[in-house]
Amino acid sequence: MLDAGAELEAALRPLTWPDAELVVGGGNYLRMGGTWVYTATRQPVPGAEDVTFGRRYAGAPRASREDGEVVLLDRDWLEGPDARPELRWCIPLATLGGASATVEVPVDEVVARSAVVVGLWAPELDPAALLTASAIARLLGVTRSTVNAYHARQQMPPPVATLNQRVPLWTRPVIDHWAARQTRRRRPAL
Repeated sequence: MLDAGAELEAALRPLTWPDAELVVGGGNYLRMGGTWVYTATRQPVPGAEDVTFGRRYAGAPRASREDGEVVLLDRDWLEGPDARPELRWCIPLATLGGASATVEVPVDEVVARSAVVVGLWAPELDPAALLTASAIARLLGVTRSTVNAYHARQQMPPPVATLNQRVPLWTRPVIDHWAARQTRRRRPAL
């Protein structure tokens, strides 16, 4: 029988990338052999660091109950468009809490999963460094509607994040890799 951490790792392993341990950022980043790489080039992501389950939820509020201490997780993190894959195991606990805005998870359960890698941090993922469609249009020398059309037709990488569930955001390296491939495809044969 798998322990809680191994069970979570297994649940997060991507089916579409069997050689990868984890896929994040809209599929633009893979964790392979303990190293974060770009999906497009398999080159290492500069400055990449693992985000563990414990690190991600270290700041979550806690409360004491008669039967022990609990971590309070936002119910929206378990359900709906903001659902986080690493919290799927908490869904049965959410039904116990009724209509509360939070889900109480025993601290022991969180600690048992604390070392599991659930995400990536890299300097290029800093919110101030992310690119909107307008910024990409300026970089490429095209109109914003052209970038929006590429995105709508899935002719460019998926966004690494979405702001307010409607503004897609990309990182510069992901766009640079994609733009370079587009330029190579359009070169005439000599």
